[in-house]
Amino acid sequence: MQHAASMDVRVAAKLVAAKIGERPEDLDQLLDAAGIRLTWGEKLQLLQLLPDVEAVYHAVSGKILVRRVKAAL
Repeated sequence: MQHAASMDVRVAAKLVAAKIGERPEDLDQLLDAAGIRLTWGEKLQLLQLLPDVEAVYHAVSGKILVRRVKAAL
């Protein structure tokens, strides 16, 4: 697994963006599948770099759920 110290958050955002679909998915699972570990702050930076992606913090489970939203025409 790579930590953000050895990987730019922008690179991680590109890797994760390719995996995000229209159904909500756990951000940590997407990161784990890509072999990336990020701190909480780095995850927030990553989310800011993802265009057309909606992120919701699910307080009960403590997970960040992400999904791609269709761009308005």
